[in-house]
Amino acid sequence: MANIRVLTFNLPNMVADWVHLMLQQQVDIDWLGSIREWDGVVAMMHQTDVLLFGTDDVYQLPEFCFQLLGDYPRLKIVLLTTAGNEAIVYWRDLHCQQMQVLSSQGLIESIRQIYLGGF
Repeated sequence: MANIRVLTFNLPNMVADWVHLMLQQQVDIDWLGSIREWDGVVAMMHQTDVLLFGTDDVYQLPEFCFQLLGDYPRLKIVLLTTAGNEAIVYWRDLHCQQMQVLSSQGLIESIRQIYLGGF
């Protein structure tokens, strides 16, 4: 089975560094980088399985995410609050699942579950 390819977007530097450190320790996950500009995200979508997206409000899916979900049917978007421990996963057909991100291991397991369609 191929590794899960994860891209981070719009995460504060400290959070992005934490995610990078955590992901690089996983043998089944490839961290593609941390992007700050939207154009960079679009350029990386063809090789991304899971997009970790930092936001203030996980309950408001940004408009451009609808386009991504339409163009990349296997993509999962995880909106993470930048100031808390909440996350919402969105995928094609606008299914969503709320999850609590209480630990690094919890986030890793959630990434694996959503990649495999376990939600």
